[in-house]
Amino acid sequence: MKIKIYPCPGHCNVSMMTKTVAQYFGIVDEENITILPHVSMNILQEIEASDDTVKYIAMNGCPSTCASMAYEDIGYKLYDEIVMTPDHDLKHNEKYANLDDLDAEIEHAQQALDKIIESYQ
Repeated sequence: MKIKIYPCPGHCNVSMMTKTVAQYFGIVDEENITILPHVSMNILQEIEASDDTVKYIAMNGCPSTCASMAYEDIGYKLYDEIVMTPDHDLKHNEKYANLDDLDAEIEHAQQALDKIIESYQ
């Protein structure tokens, strides 16, 4: 299965963490995981040309789900979704001022990816 991840497009600390975690997965498995830099109408042609083994994922930084909204804005609804943080609490976001220790976030994303992959098998 090929996975295409569109990470949170924002500019806050949580967004930076989400992009960093997404890039981690893209580096670890660059053969099967692609990180999308943006989502536009052009991607619909790519989606139509792909087969059922390509899955698109919105990796949202918070419950605002901006990455998901990008898919929705172009009319694509068959994506899967991961929300990295449970709330908007700015104090919680402060922990992402330094992006050196992302083990818990990577584990959270890995578990979510495993569930998505398992649901298609």
